[in-house]
Amino acid sequence: MIHFAQAQYLLLILLIPFFFVGYALFRRGRNRKIAKIGSPQLMAALMPTRSKAKGWVRVSFFAVAWFFFAIGLARPQMGAKIKESNRKGAEIMIALDVSNSMLAQDYSPNRLERAKLAISRLVDKLHGDRIGLIVFAGQSFVQLPITTDYVSAKIFLNTIGTESVPVQGTALGDAINTAIKSFSSEAQMQEDNKAIILITDGENHEDDPVEAARMAAEVGIRVFCIGVGSPEGKPIPYGPDGELMKDREGNIVVTKLDEKILEEVAAAGEGAYIRAGNAEFGLNPIIDELKQLQEQQFKSVVFEDFEEQYMYFFAIALVFLLLEFLVGNRRVAKKMFAVALLLGFSVASAYAQTDRKEVRKGNRFFKEGNYKEAEVEYRKALIKDSLSVAGNYNLANTLMQQEDAANAELIYAKLGDSISRVQQNVDWEKGSVEVGKNTLPSDYYHNLGNSFLAQKRYQEAVDAYKNALRRNPADDLTRENYIYAKKKLEDQQNQDQNQQQQQQNQNQDQQNNQDQQNQNQDQNQDKQDQNNDQNQDNKNNPDKDQNDKQDQPQNGNQPKITPQAAEQMLQAMQEKENQTQEKVKEEKAKALKSKQKEKNW
Repeated sequence: MIHFAQAQYLLLILLIPFFFVGYALFRRGRNRKIAKIGSPQLMAALMPTRSKAKGWVRVSFFAVAWFFFAIGLARPQMGAKIKESNRKGAEIMIALDVSNSMLAQDYSPNRLERAKLAISRLVDKLHGDRIGLIVFAGQSFVQLPITTDYVSAKIFLNTIGTESVPVQGTALGDAINTAIKSFSSEAQMQEDNKAIILITDGENHEDDPVEAARMAAEVGIRVFCIGVGSPEGKPIPYGPDGELMKDREGNIVVTKLDEKILEEVAAAGEGAYIRAGNAEFGLNPIIDELKQLQEQQFKSVVFEDFEEQYMYFFAIALVFLLLEFLVGNRRVAKKMFAVALLLGFSVASAYAQTDRKEVRKGNRFFKEGNYKEAEVEYRKALIKDSLSVAGNYNLANTLMQQEDAANAELIYAKLGDSISRVQQNVDWEKGSVEVGKNTLPSDYYHNLGNSFLAQKRYQEAVDAYKNALRRNPADDLTRENYIYAKKKLEDQQNQDQNQQQQQQNQNQDQQNNQDQQNQNQDQNQDKQDQNNDQNQDNKNNPDKDQNDKQDQPQNGNQPKITPQAAEQMLQAMQEKENQTQEKVKEEKAKALKSKQKEKNW
């Protein structure tokens, strides 16, 4: 089945009859001019080499060339379908570890490439199931939203590397939490139809993956773990020269498979743990487990890559144009150059249209509110042209619609330098750049401010809205957001000041309590010394104690503390002790976190 990507160019075929009509009128006019000069019979005798059919042959060749040229401009494509269908299956999110430790060569060529090969084989075995892809290291990102587009899954899989995540480390819990939020709304409404496959070496440096897996199980998501690596460990080749990674002390890092944590995660997630082997990576046993998941019915749009066929039609058109030039034309060279230039321009234009088709397709899904499929199309466009301003900008907008402000802000940040340097007006709808206008789109800074605002980074949001208002002072919506962000910034600053004042007061109270305790200790020590002196005097003067007793009044009352006051004093001391313990725990946690961030594998 042939699909035309630019079907409007087929209208050019309607011009072909006019070629023949125009040529007929041309011949008629020429014959009239000849008749004015002399007798047509005499003129025919004077021009014996003149052919009446040659002109019609040339027009016919040109008409055929025009026909194939118009088809080529319409970009015929074959070999795939675009359709919406009802399918049944489960939803599977694959979380792939892309930290530097995955470069260890326990497998050939390394852990990461071996895992990517296994995922590719898993995709080939899926039938009707939805699949999504998450990459993680110190942070986690959705590389491919949940979809039935297996072709796109393989495309995105090939682009994954350790540089896919800017923050190194291994945050298993964050990866599981991201996967939990990435399932479709249809799947979220059902149970026992979702699964997470965690592929990692298990060296968790950041968070609590067991608790995250337990939360996944509570919402009906099973967590399966595939351990990649060996317990004895391997060094990590790093850098272009293949040098081995070292820690801050200069020791060679040896990354080991932590099976214990992965077994605990799988148990908490009501899944299974499989250790990857060289022959069997571990996916086959998990596939058997996945078949037990309940199937759900959902609508899916399947997108497969088309194979472009326009170059063949352009070639046929060129052949007929050459034939047309060779039929009785003495200025062949000049016309051949003109046609070659025209064909070259057409091919370049068609190629440019190919680069932007994913952006336009994503725009259609965006307007329909289908943000996950729109994200897929924009990411396809960025695979072909990673510097596409329209593709990056629209992808960031799509992520904002999916409440993924952190990732959207990262993409917006990359666009800032490009927009300020290019100084062009971008047509986001068509996915093209209009040269010649020296203005910047205020929408970019408005959306950037929204991403900061969603992350409660109010100072950055205020700055972004200011930039938007500088370029479009009449934007009331931006002005409202600016006022709101500024108010939240002031509230945040006041809250920080109050917290700082409370902290100072707590520190002062703690210091006063410490001084009071020291004073009490000094008084107790003085009293103890006094008692010791008194005891010594009593030993030296046995009658003194008896005389002192006689000097005391018989009914004298000593000062006493009521039980309520004593209870209050104990509670106050306990509260101060609890506060001190909490501060100690916080300091220990900060120290541990700082130590963990030093690990970049």
